[in-house]
Amino acid sequence: MVAAEKALIRAGVLDDAARAAYASAYRPDRETGGGLGSMDTAMAGAQLFEVVVAGAVVARYALRLDRHENGVEMVVVAAAGGVSGVDLTASVVPTIETQGKGAGADRVTLRTRRAGLVRKLKKQGWVLDAYCMGKTIK
Repeated sequence: MVAAEKALIRAGVLDDAARAAYASAYRPDRETGGGLGSMDTAMAGAQLFEVVVAGAVVARYALRLDRHENGVEMVVVAAAGGVSGVDLTASVVPTIETQGKGAGADRVTLRTRRAGLVRKLKKQGWVLDAYCMGKTIK
């Protein structure tokens, strides 16, 4: 793949390939809900998208709108994939923000355990809203 290749965003479907890709976002080392939720529950009502570079699907993401008393939040429910030589955070996150505006969202949020992703998002103007700590109790 060539780094200058532009990513195309298109509507996605939850077929077997997509299900396998999204499952990687719910691995124990990436999952952000302490194992209490499931991919299917989190993705219920979400819009699915595919990122295509050079004709191949290289990543997928799912967005859900949550309506609150004081506004609308677009939540990145899951994101998975990547391609060598292409910074998908730099090329796809602006599209997600534009999708949020187009859907009437007041903000976009996501949860991650990846410090590198946090650093990249901060460079794009995102801010750390809170720390989320968890402990399994028995």
